Amino acid sequence: MKSLIETIKNQFYPEYEKALKLMFIGTILLIIVGISGTLNFLGTTTYIITLFGTILFALIMGVGILLFLYKYLQKIFFKTPIGKLKKSVACVFAIILTLNAVLGILMTYYYMRMPPSFETDESLELETWTAVPPTGLPPGNGLEKHHKSNTKLYYWKGYFYLAYQNSKWHLEDKNGEIVIARSKDASEGSWERVAAIKGPGQNDVRDPLLTEIKGQLFLYFLPNYRFDPGPNETYYCISKDGVTWSEPEEIYVNVKHDTGIKREEGWVFGRQRPLTKDNKIWYCMASGKKGHHYMTILISSRDGINWNEISVVYDTYPSGEPCFEFLPDGEIICTLRVGRMSSWSSYEFGTPHAGTIIARSYNNLKEWSYAPEFQTRMDGATIFKVNGRYFVAGRNHLGPRIDTGNHVAKKRTAIYELLEDRLVWLFDLPSNGDTAYTGVVVLGEDVYVSYYTNPVNHDLPWIIGLAFYSATEIRMARFSASGLIEHANEVRGLNV
Repeated sequence: MKSLIETIKNQFYPEYEKALKLMFIGTILLIIVGISGTLNFLGTTTYIITLFGTILFALIMGVGILLFLYKYLQKIFFKTPIGKLKKSVACVFAIILTLNAVLGILMTYYYMRMPPSFETDESLELETWTAVPPTGLPPGNGLEKHHKSNTKLYYWKGYFYLAYQNSKWHLEDKNGEIVIARSKDASEGSWERVAAIKGPGQNDVRDPLLTEIKGQLFLYFLPNYRFDPGPNETYYCISKDGVTWSEPEEIYVNVKHDTGIKREEGWVFGRQRPLTKDNKIWYCMASGKKGHHYMTILISSRDGINWNEISVVYDTYPSGEPCFEFLPDGEIICTLRVGRMSSWSSYEFGTPHAGTIIARSYNNLKEWSYAPEFQTRMDGATIFKVNGRYFVAGRNHLGPRIDTGNHVAKKRTAIYELLEDRLVWLFDLPSNGDTAYTGVVVLGEDVYVSYYTNPVNHDLPWIIGLAFYSATEIRMARFSASGLIEHANEVRGLNV
């Protein structure tokens, strides 16, 4: 053994000394970054340290591996009859191997990183469990995929109904479907798949909504025709029993223009199901374009099929995924996901100007006031009421931060209290990676929340969970309504 160590030290080490030193430094840096990211000892500042530490690690480790491979390739190829092979080819080969090695190390690190504890206040009496595993629900139909997402939850005629997207991953899947499942009590193992809805033709489908209109259960969903999802129309189906559904049909909206009313396709329903104050008129929000101008509008219908514009909710910056609820005075409060509130556009790496617009109607739903909120960008959200107060279940970007929406950042599904001028973070649900897109049912003293996430025994960045570890599950959370009020009062300092 001693002679072997001496041989390595005298013959192998000198030739690869620089490469091995760089790889050693990179490994130490990776350990420091891993500990920093796991312990989160500096709050939101930890992310900045982790981000730049990871970049520095990748550069140091990459150069070290590149030097090692290049030396090795040079030794193997340039002293043999294959020596005619150009050095440039060997260099390219070394770079490719280096990038794969660095990526593999990062994937291993992210996969092995310890998950957070997700401790919550005892007053909440929080319970969470798996409603739909990656393998799907019985009875299957041979189309089960391992990516479950875009949940919506509704209680109707003694059953919890859960609608979700079943696909191979977060991006376009032309063989995907919207699954309808139901359960008497929403408990683990009780969910049964009762229907599956395909889009028009062979198209990706996502973002379901469930609601009752005039005694029938309506399902609204969005066909998608792009690899990087960007739906631009809404379809619907109707059921009298929750099991048998009509064929999908497209929704058209009568939209106000300077030249008059036009009946248009191309309007995308938001994340909140149609709501009614009197069981005569139902209201919803939809996002789309008038000409080349993006906006979100408030629409109404008497039958759930024919819709008319009431007012423009927001048109300053492109917005989407609106959620809303009625206020006691009959007006509306809503949240809108806004990718940026400035000319700064940086989709992949986020922007300090991404966030949430909180909008409130006045003058009988005709006009709107706004409050920008940069704590998070409220993706895949649902607004719900408890004891006259308003809450939101949606995506937590762990902000405020300078790069809200960053693809390599951690994200959570969280519960916020919604005020007219701000959001108040209350707690995170067990979640990580590709997560959120919630549904909520308030039933008596219990609040039920559906959402999807990468398996909760990891702590993956969003893009890693989306692209590399795309298996997701749909989870159910249940917590006390009175406990939620108590916890919200404590967070806001109202119990003092």
